[in-house]
Amino acid sequence: MKSLRALSVVILALFSSGQVLAQTEHVITLNVNTSDIQNPNLNDYCNFGQEEGISNEDYTIVANVGDTIIWRGVSISSENDEVQIVSINHQGDQGGRDIFGQNRLQGENGEVRAVIQASTEDGEDYKYMLSFRVLNNGEPRGGVFNIDPKIRVIGR
Repeated sequence: MKSLRALSVVILALFSSGQVLAQTEHVITLNVNTSDIQNPNLNDYCNFGQEEGISNEDYTIVANVGDTIIWRGVSISSENDEVQIVSINHQGDQGGRDIFGQNRLQGENGEVRAVIQASTEDGEDYKYMLSFRVLNNGEPRGGVFNIDPKIRVIGR
């Protein structure tokens, strides 16, 4: 009985001190018109589902330290086509600090997963390069495409 009471006190103390916080999983889906995509006007062929008038470069994810970000791609023109997220690359001096603990995150099975390790300074935006590949019926189309959206990370 004493150990149960002691455990209850520890759990209550953790919750009240703010040390136990739920991490959130953010799934970022890149929607691509795989039938027509071409450089350099990627905004005409893909988006993150953002409101009209917000470019892919101005699209901003807001997350917390400890949250998981998952980038996925989907074809909006053919179920036989694939969008593979190849990598996420920190943009160095163009976009603040590296919040994932490494400069390049490699894709695996067409998506990239990462846990946010650090907040962006003073709520500034972190600029990164999302690189993706399109396969039309298994055949590569146009090489690797790049978009540079943003993440703003608030501390916990």
